[in-house]
Amino acid sequence: MNKMWIMAVAGCIGVAAVTLADEVQFKSGDRLTGTVKSMADGKMLFDSKVAGPLVLKMDDIDTFSTDAPIEIALSDGSIVNKKVSPSEGGQVSIEAGRTLPFGNIAKLNPDKPAWKGIVSAGATFVRGNTKSDTASVGVEAARRTDVDRITLGAGYYTAKQRDDSTRQNETTADNWFLKGQYDYFFTQKLYGHGNIRYEKDRIANLDMRLTPGVGLGYQWIERADLNFSTEAGVNWVHEKYQEPSETRTYMAGRLAYHVDKSFNDYVKAFHNLEYIPSFEYVANYLVNTDVGMRAALTSRLALEAKAQMAYNSKPSEGRDKKDLRYILGVGWTF
Repeated sequence: MNKMWIMAVAGCIGVAAVTLADEVQFKSGDRLTGTVKSMADGKMLFDSKVAGPLVLKMDDIDTFSTDAPIEIALSDGSIVNKKVSPSEGGQVSIEAGRTLPFGNIAKLNPDKPAWKGIVSAGATFVRGNTKSDTASVGVEAARRTDVDRITLGAGYYTAKQRDDSTRQNETTADNWFLKGQYDYFFTQKLYGHGNIRYEKDRIANLDMRLTPGVGLGYQWIERADLNFSTEAGVNWVHEKYQEPSETRTYMAGRLAYHVDKSFNDYVKAFHNLEYIPSFEYVANYLVNTDVGMRAALTSRLALEAKAQMAYNSKPSEGRDKKDLRYILGVGWTF
């Protein structure tokens, strides 16, 4: 009798194991059982019990079902968490009396937005006939969702060198900046943005510069290995200089582009440029640009080499127009 009960329970467990599975029904009449992992851009990632991970075209699927609730991102931006049942061709049912055409489903199990970026630091120390110290710290972070993007950045650079005649250490560089930008995508490629940058450069006599602005951008390419966007807008520029004291405030335009290219899983190149010309004084304009490469050392550590240039067509009296820096450092990526 005990054996019969054991066999009955084992049989029930076996039946349950068979039925506990998601199923895809194809237009051809074929069926696959397994697990629906995700769906986006007209393709479903499906883990088949027989064939393993597969990429299925939604155009080939008639309907599908899930054994448990699944997160569904709808085309109107809302998200529901429901168990999916089969329905008529090109549709699924998520509850009694409610069906969803495939066209209303943007994604299944969408990726959770996460911050990605790098915190980098570099330093150089020279001793002997020449004594000099340089140090830099940089932070870059971005968070992208289907409808918006936040980009943040900060940097600090300092340098000191001994004067051979006085044997005193002299500060030759001391500047830092903070910046942020919010992009809202009206379409897959067109977005509106608001940005702000605050910077200070003691050697350039710049006590502060604040440049908030708004504008439009276009994301020409957005792929895992290549990104390219351009932007145009207007900025308000407020500058304060010391020794001699001077304050400048004016409206300006802004043109910018951003590009990064991954050559493989380890090496990435990037280039950014921002041009801010005054509307009131034609000869006044600012340029911020950088170019560099990043090579992965481990899954988290990376070696970064870059050049940065800040150009002010009308600097403070007695100061150079251009500040050019070369930075080599190690960064932690996230």
